[in-house]
Amino acid sequence: MSTLNPLHQIITAWVHNAFPSLRKTFRANLAQSRLNRLWRFLHHPALQNPWTLTAHLLPLLAPRVAQKGLLPLLVDWTHGEDGEHKVLVAALPLRGRALPLAFALHPLSPFPSQNRVEEAFLHRLGREVQALGYTPLFLLDRGFDRASLMRRLQEWGMGFLIRLRRNRGVETETGERFLLGERYPEVPEPQGLRARLVGSRGRGVEVGLWLFQGRREPWYLAFRDLKGGGLGLDRHRMRTGVSLGGWLWLVFLAMVVWVLLGAVLGGAEWWPQVVAYPERQSLFRLGWMALAQGPPRLRDEVARALRELLQGLLQRGGN
Repeated sequence: MSTLNPLHQIITAWVHNAFPSLRKTFRANLAQSRLNRLWRFLHHPALQNPWTLTAHLLPLLAPRVAQKGLLPLLVDWTHGEDGEHKVLVAALPLRGRALPLAFALHPLSPFPSQNRVEEAFLHRLGREVQALGYTPLFLLDRGFDRASLMRRLQEWGMGFLIRLRRNRGVETETGERFLLGERYPEVPEPQGLRARLVGSRGRGVEVGLWLFQGRREPWYLAFRDLKGGGLGLDRHRMRTGVSLGGWLWLVFLAMVVWVLLGAVLGGAEWWPQVVAYPERQSLFRLGWMALAQGPPRLRDEVARALRELLQGLLQRGGN
């Protein structure tokens, strides 16, 4: 972009002072023009397929997060501010931060079968992870407490750690049946056991249980024993599913770039000049502070690191 010379600056300032209404109109038109470009960009076909984002981010991030062949994935629902959409989001836990890499956007009306939506999403994401040579380990809250879902995840060769409801029916190996909340209203000492979760129509699923006392209530966790084997999304102003899908695509990509930038600059000796105790900060926060609050004399170093990072991402995408 060309830089205005002093004469242009003087004339522009004089026009704005002499004609306040023209100044207001100019600013309004400029803002509307920029907004129109943003809407066109968000409707780009490349931003309408969320799995394109996953296909590029998963190979890049999985090696950084996987442990002994297991890749943990946080999955949960969040609502759009427009009150007309829900988003099913999957994220990787990385140094205290949830890093989104997959999402599915659905309108609230008409809303499809939530069970089918969740199963289809987990199946596709799990297959993407398995194709890279890892075993997915889905970390799910009580809304996913269904024996049918756990049974399908087992059939697909995928792991899970799901928080159970208090009224969850359980059958022990000895045939004894009870509700978790009634048998274990409190859990003074953590304990684990094998059990069968009672499902609908008498169909259950064999799982491992881990029980421990939380701050306010007990936690009941069901897991699949592999034996070695929630997101600030409620502050947008999008009013259509197409725009919201493109916006989520960009937000998640930006979060990934910030985290990777924080990882690249994590060992820089100048961090104490920016923040006290940088070793206590998440990679996301380090990347954000480097871009937003870095000292002026260090901005060239940050910009160079960012350029190298983006070039590396483009090269990976091309391969």
